Amino acid sequence: MLQLSKKVDYALMALMDLAEREGPRSTREIAVDHGLPQDLLAKILQKLAKGGLVVSHQGTKGGYQLAFPADAIHVVRVIEVVEGPLSLTRCWTDLGACDQLETCNIKSPLQRLNDHVLLTLSQVTIAAMCDDDFHFLVGAERGLLSSGSDANSLPVIQS
Repeated sequence: MLQLSKKVDYALMALMDLAEREGPRSTREIAVDHGLPQDLLAKILQKLAKGGLVVSHQGTKGGYQLAFPADAIHVVRVIEVVEGPLSLTRCWTDLGACDQLETCNIKSPLQRLNDHVLLTLSQVTIAAMCDDDFHFLVGAERGLLSSGSDANSLPVIQS
């Protein structure tokens, strides 16, 4: 099953929190407000800082802030910072080549699907996720289909 890890979930929750608030927010404040484990959230925020998505301010009024406007932070980048490159199968990871790579009849379709997933996630920003009316179309309307694909069979994703 393709799903985001809890670390990515928590990172997105923290980034949305920072996007919706003024000034720096402490790990504790974010953790308490969203019922997140503070120790794990601290590690995630450190990764986000190291990845350049948030900045850390020291001191009594310190905490974390977004390093960029929320509309410039894309979900795919958050996933990459927290978990590494997103790939639907192991053929596109640093773990080595699949044993069936030379005879595989699904590598090309899966590569195209992987590209579509990455493209979609690169179009979704933290600002969009903060919008109560957040939705986007997957398909020809977003430039995700190649010729010959059936746009009518693709879903509208809403949150």
